[in-house]
Amino acid sequence: QVVATMADAAQAGKAADAVTGDHGDLHAFPWRICLAGGWLDQPWVSKLVPGPVVVMNVHPHEAFKTRSGLATSTRALGIELWGTRHGGRPPASVPPARLARLLFNVENPVDCAYVSGSQDALGLMLPGVSRLDYDGTYWPRHVAQLGDEASVRWLEQTLWLVPLPSRSPGYDPLVTKRVTPAGVRLLARAGEDAWAAIEARDAAALGDALSRTMEAWRAILPETVPEGSEELLRPYAGHHGCLFSGAGGGFLLVVARAGEPVPRGFQVRITRSAKEQWRARPRIDPVLASPPSPGSGQIRRQLSDGLGQLLMLVCVALLVAIGRRVGSLAPAPAGEL
Repeated sequence: QVVATMADAAQAGKAADAVTGDHGDLHAFPWRICLAGGWLDQPWVSKLVPGPVVVMNVHPHEAFKTRSGLATSTRALGIELWGTRHGGRPPASVPPARLARLLFNVENPVDCAYVSGSQDALGLMLPGVSRLDYDGTYWPRHVAQLGDEASVRWLEQTLWLVPLPSRSPGYDPLVTKRVTPAGVRLLARAGEDAWAAIEARDAAALGDALSRTMEAWRAILPETVPEGSEELLRPYAGHHGCLFSGAGGGFLLVVARAGEPVPRGFQVRITRSAKEQWRARPRIDPVLASPPSPGSGQIRRQLSDGLGQLLMLVCVALLVAIGRRVGSLAPAPAGEL
């Protein structure tokens, strides 16, 4: 019954794809970034031409937000499913891929109108950098993980994220579909090349693969590339290449030239293991989950002091009441019998 209720909630929230409190659950769950090949996890895309989606599981960053292609709807279900806002976590005895399957099934009940792609659940649950190969099915036929620590460190140093406006309410990337074998082939080839570039630590090749991923998105689903995107991309034309973090914007993924910082950009840390994903996840007080406003520290201290004084008065009152009760039950002196 709990799973069914959560699945219904997932369907109700899919259209808006919004999660309240961008920072309230920042540390409650890992984060996922889709690096290349997005949309191949939909059978109506990969049945035309099979290909990979490349995802990376990363530590929280203060700039992360909803409605930005970071799988926050799926992430919100994971937070609810395992109670991670309040100190819970997925069972350590269950492999990450199995946890991803459970999360995917909760988000997509058998009677759902639209099936969310499995790269969201897999990207959230699998640590590190993963390649998910799709061939006309909702679940990948093969999963590979980047095992080279040097390549992981290189990717952390090469990739930058630049905050952009989040997609607007009511946005639908599927309004216009022009899905053709040629367009999907371009997308699949870009995903293949992105994975090979990461393994080879070739920044120019990775940037080119990300840029071609955006070209493929524009070809098969034009609404996924925001209007006026040329203006957004122009300041980063001197770097190797770039891609939006998701349909409609949110962040710009930029592959930088060596030693050149990216204006307004920040970098992320990639997780290495399931143990690291869940290490030192702080318990989040739902009352204080939103970002603190000026003076909120003083307000919290005043509330804490007031609650402390109230508890002390309650304790004193209880002790007095108990004392009176005990006195009334005590036997009378012998001379009064």
